[in-house]
Amino acid sequence: MNVEISLEPKLSRIDHLFVLLTENADPGDLPSAIEPMVADAVERSRFAGRADESITILADEPRKLTIAGLGKRDELSFRRVRAALYSIGKVAHKQRDERIAIAFPYLLPDLDATATARLLAGAIAEIDYKYDNFMTQKKDEKRPVIEATLIPPAGLDKRAARAVQAEAAAIADGIRTVRDLGNAPSNVLTPTRLAERAQEVAKAIGIKCTVYGLREIERMKMGGLIAVNRGSAEEPRFIVMEYSPRRAKKHVALVGKGITFDSGGISIKPAEKMEEMKFDMCGAAAVIGTIEAAAKLAIPVKITGIIPSTDNLPSGSAYKPGEIITMMNGKTVEIVNTDAEGRMILGDALHYASKLKPDHLIDFATLTGACVVALGSEAAGLFANDDELAQKLIESGERAGERLWRMPAWDEYKDLIRSEWADMKNSGGRWGGASTAAVFLKEFVDCPSWAHLDIAGTAYMDETPREAKGATGAGVRVTIEFLESLSRS
Repeated sequence: MNVEISLEPKLSRIDHLFVLLTENADPGDLPSAIEPMVADAVERSRFAGRADESITILADEPRKLTIAGLGKRDELSFRRVRAALYSIGKVAHKQRDERIAIAFPYLLPDLDATATARLLAGAIAEIDYKYDNFMTQKKDEKRPVIEATLIPPAGLDKRAARAVQAEAAAIADGIRTVRDLGNAPSNVLTPTRLAERAQEVAKAIGIKCTVYGLREIERMKMGGLIAVNRGSAEEPRFIVMEYSPRRAKKHVALVGKGITFDSGGISIKPAEKMEEMKFDMCGAAAVIGTIEAAAKLAIPVKITGIIPSTDNLPSGSAYKPGEIITMMNGKTVEIVNTDAEGRMILGDALHYASKLKPDHLIDFATLTGACVVALGSEAAGLFANDDELAQKLIESGERAGERLWRMPAWDEYKDLIRSEWADMKNSGGRWGGASTAAVFLKEFVDCPSWAHLDIAGTAYMDETPREAKGATGAGVRVTIEFLESLSRS
């Protein structure tokens, strides 16, 4: 959805005006052009602003007015606002509105008018997202393309509004790329196609992208990536994207897990919901989408994106429990579970990234079901060897509306991945699964400022009150906020 930010929208061009109000709100906080009609509607309908409350009336300019409640003012949150915006998108499509406006007269918690408007504009841009590329008969073919106008809270001038509008669009583009990649079927989005999409994005934003095939991967001795790929008919790819702005003073390496389909290999997964394992490359997608957004925003931070990609399938040549694999850094790994494949390919990628000597190293991975058990879909698990980096990421997540929750990666967890036959095992079993996976990854990191984001619970989900079913774009918002904080420091 295209989003314009306007302080004084032309109501004669609006089909449907949506106004979001908290309980017992004063409509006087709204722009003068719409305050009288909203105040009148609130008074006549006895609208109270409860979170489950809304009224719609016919008007002249605009043709329709809907007032929706947000609940108590002191409980206002971006997640609650996103739910209201998603509902607005559904209503607008159902009623075939071509031009809508959304008025939000508040500041989000701990944010100023500029940051509030950018978050809102980005969220509005996503409310009509639907992945229907393979639907041959679409129920809503005749639905109009909606143009949206955000009427922001007070404190934003016209010049700032134009800048925020462009920034929100750049981030929305990156998130859409992540969602499209994640939602694509695995017979289409193979490692080869993932690499091609990375190259296409890189060309569009004017950065370098290098793709390594099987022979180069073998020459680099990436034993983890090679092992996981052995069961596949598709060759692996190792993708390196390089965004290098001239004014950059910091270098951040981003690593993303690119398993385009995960059957579990020889340690095969249950059939139920195995189709969701096409989402196992959402970490890789997050890297591509983040770099796309960062380049469009011209963030003055050097970013290297690193993506190991393969699928994980059982066959006569697949890697097996009991094998010992030598990784790129020379360490050996006993395979006890072939479904713990993500950490194998990430181990090689993290070693590769470490050799670049970045200031910060962040990886994104749909890594463990254990993290989903711990946190559900409300937050990504954050593991780090640097307290300052961890705190910055948590704060960035709060500002961007993408929660991170720090979890332990203590050395004591190493006992669970000790092997009698190799340097370590690739799985520590059921207990502390998210932490033992993080400790495994740490064995391949040589960077004093590293963070691992386990996005298994947030990268994709069933339809929620906040967004459509499928890939969510997890990782982009928080990382862009973090990168911008580096450029300001």
